[in-house]
Amino acid sequence: MSFQSLHFFLFLAVVFGLNRLLLRHADARKNMLLAASYYFYMCWDWRYAALLLFMSVVSFAAGRAIEASSSAAVRKRWLAAALLASLGVLAYFKYVNFFIESAGQLLNTMGFEANLPLLQVLLPIGISFFTFQSLSYTLDIYRGKEKATDSFRDFALFVAFFPTVLSGPITRARQFMPQLEHLPKDDEKRMEEGLVLILRGFIKKMAFADVLAVQLVNPAFAAPSEYSPLFLLVAVYAFSFQLYMDLSGYTDIARGVAKLLGFDLMKNFDRPYQATSVSNFWQRWHISMSSFFRDYLYFGIGGSKHGNVYINLYITFVAIGIWHGAGWNFVLYGVIHGSFVCFERWRRGRREAKGLPPEPTSAGARLLAIFLAFQVVALSRILFRAPDLDSAAAYVSAMLQPVSNNAPFTLMGVGVLLLAVLLHYLPKGLFTRAAVAYCRAPVVLQGGAIVGLALTLAALSPGGASFIYFQF
Repeated sequence: MSFQSLHFFLFLAVVFGLNRLLLRHADARKNMLLAASYYFYMCWDWRYAALLLFMSVVSFAAGRAIEASSSAAVRKRWLAAALLASLGVLAYFKYVNFFIESAGQLLNTMGFEANLPLLQVLLPIGISFFTFQSLSYTLDIYRGKEKATDSFRDFALFVAFFPTVLSGPITRARQFMPQLEHLPKDDEKRMEEGLVLILRGFIKKMAFADVLAVQLVNPAFAAPSEYSPLFLLVAVYAFSFQLYMDLSGYTDIARGVAKLLGFDLMKNFDRPYQATSVSNFWQRWHISMSSFFRDYLYFGIGGSKHGNVYINLYITFVAIGIWHGAGWNFVLYGVIHGSFVCFERWRRGRREAKGLPPEPTSAGARLLAIFLAFQVVALSRILFRAPDLDSAAAYVSAMLQPVSNNAPFTLMGVGVLLLAVLLHYLPKGLFTRAAVAYCRAPVVLQGGAIVGLALTLAALSPGGASFIYFQF
């Protein structure tokens, strides 16, 4: 076990212990969780704790001012200030060099010699998550869906809560703040559910995501011209399951840790590769993020009621693409998904106009729809995995113009991929019954299962890989 892993588990042990000692002391418990959350974030980069505090102060002050004012103009000015501060910080740290590079390329295309210097900016970990989380609070107050809190401590804890601050799920204030007002007491069932989620998350990360990365994905994307089209295609499918196991695994761990501390976080995934369309995929994938863009951007610019619905959809999905990264590959990723969602909306409208159901209902048609939706999602993720457009184009070119018959499949890589596919399409009830059986088992058996699982994961996992969404 690395020093970093040991430090993380010691941190959790201390926080859990203090949380139980302070169950009857709400203020002390919240103070401890706030201090622990800032300590956790500072372990990644202490310099940006001030940025986390700044975002909290801005959103808290704007929320109080918006609720206190009866003037529409004043309310709009405070909202604009919060948006400018939050999105301005996000744009500076995440996108400024992308804008500079794009401007330089445009000037060169126009015949000017432009060698614009890039800024030495280090991306703060989790900035996309805590920016959106704090911003949703201000927007909900402006829309009358949320009441401003009087406690800056509680709001700061909501923004910095350590299970979610790095990679979500993006939590709404109306989901989390009421739990701070009425802190739950000790609950054995909740703790057992939390432990199951944590175990499931580590299995997804270490036994699936990391193995798929090392065995299939990383070699293929490092040198696509060296491998056969079949190996490259399988690696694309493997990356889709690596990404799902990685992010949903982190979400499971975050939700499980929160449950052990007495808090409930939203479910973030719903079998996304069982989606029957690209639209349905985004209703199942990274739900906290996709619902944020739906509620605050898509509906904010008019949705289906104001303006052109297809333009609104394109704007939303391009924004989703750019949220994932500063590069034209992510812009194109958003355009592709937006195009399919627009087409699906148009097709549903045509079917309904003919008196037909929105989607085909036969079992065969449903299976075909699931297969086609997965192909779109998986193949478009070449843009997601490749560092830039040129690298993505090189990968596609190697798939379409075979220059090698090299297909170094390993038994572990293929076996883990097939198992991931099988588990994803098994009925949900099997996992629910397995979790219930674990919770009902004697403590000795539960402990033995944890030890056995830890040893198995240590043997299987290549280790050393951080969670993919940490970069966002």
